[in-house]
Amino acid sequence: MSDTTTPEQLPGSFDAWWSAPGDWVEEPNQARSGWSGVMRVTVGNALYYVKKQQNYRCRTWKHPFGIPTVSREFQNILALSLLGLRVPVPVFHGAREHDGNTEALLVTESLDDFVDFDHLPPLSPAQAAQLAELAGNAVGRLHRAGFRHGCLYGKHLMARHIDSAPEIAFIDLEKLRFALFKGRAIRHDLEQLQRRQHIWDSTQWLIFLAAHERALRGRSATAGKVY
Repeated sequence: MSDTTTPEQLPGSFDAWWSAPGDWVEEPNQARSGWSGVMRVTVGNALYYVKKQQNYRCRTWKHPFGIPTVSREFQNILALSLLGLRVPVPVFHGAREHDGNTEALLVTESLDDFVDFDHLPPLSPAQAAQLAELAGNAVGRLHRAGFRHGCLYGKHLMARHIDSAPEIAFIDLEKLRFALFKGRAIRHDLEQLQRRQHIWDSTQWLIFLAAHERALRGRSATAGKVY
């Protein structure tokens, strides 16, 4: 949160965030018998992302009749934060019944200066290797805790300070879930990332895998930050 934005300046109710003016960064898409979209909203000098949904639900074993996917994402953000992994900071979360529809919100602070892996500038071999080490460590810690990301693409991994002390962050966590079959979940995530990523060559990918394996065994040792 920007130092110039105080909690008193932030919208304090569901209605206020729902109607807050902003720009769509993800236009509402129709699915799950409802819709979901993301707006960029500025309050003071600070930037926030507001995920708005209507009748956009998922079913879990705890909620067989369904909950808004932003509610699951909110819980996932809290879970990864407890692991010391960098995730967007939640500012507001809520759901309501309105005119026969379920409306839900998740508001998070902007990850300032972070860039998703798909849009990173060209990296030197040393930078790419360091990023592979950090990312492997972060994903390994996620898997060690028993989670499956479920959507581990470059656009959902973020990095900043590549030239000095790199940091890694996770975004878009609505598909994250606890894995019943840990080995299968790990293979799914790693194959998904390897198939889509374009910043590491085969040698650097091995660095990622080695860091991931160390983190799985609880022997992480990396320079940089993932929290």
